[in-house]
Amino acid sequence: MASPYYTKQPVYLKEPSGRYQNILTNDKMYEDMPDWDANEKVLIQRNTPTIINFPFTPTISIISVANFSSYDMTHANFQQRAFDNHMNMELNMTAPMMVRSEEEAMYVYNAALYIRTVMKMQWLQDDDPGMPPPILRFNAHGIYENVPCTIRDFTWNLDSDIDYVEIPDPKNSKKIMRIPVHNMFVLTLSTTYAPKDVRENFSVKDYLAGNLKDNGYV
Repeated sequence: MASPYYTKQPVYLKEPSGRYQNILTNDKMYEDMPDWDANEKVLIQRNTPTIINFPFTPTISIISVANFSSYDMTHANFQQRAFDNHMNMELNMTAPMMVRSEEEAMYVYNAALYIRTVMKMQWLQDDDPGMPPPILRFNAHGIYENVPCTIRDFTWNLDSDIDYVEIPDPKNSKKIMRIPVHNMFVLTLSTTYAPKDVRENFSVKDYLAGNLKDNGYV
């Protein structure tokens, strides 16, 4: 039976640029391509958009904030409000990540590593030093589609009161790593939109009609 981490899920994060090595692709997908050498497979992996699947339904909260200034008048019982702006919405997600095999334990470890990686800018030894973290795309239940976002914070606890699965360290076979059988990934996603896209494509009328859902406006 195929692992749910490697099959399409109703909730997932996508890094579409392909500029990071894809460490979350199942090597079994290449078994039907016996004529490909190892270098070709690595090249395909590195140019494939990375998808982080959340197969066990996460809790998702959307936070919307509208800011209003207050005009405080002397000897007045009420203050007047003036609209300032609407803040980019944030999505808080709490996602269970269950482990039932060594393969799934490795996926959870790699997913945590990948999330931490895409929160960092390219540095001096990288090909493009100074390049900021990538813009991800968030999808959930068909309600939120292709929402452009960045990861603002990420929490992964290694709890003391559960069992752990031992897997070999991918960089040193003489060492082992221990991954909890029950994990909870907690992420805050901040939506972000290109100024040109907002200027040319957004309108409250289209937003209300649902015409902008495919464009990632939430």
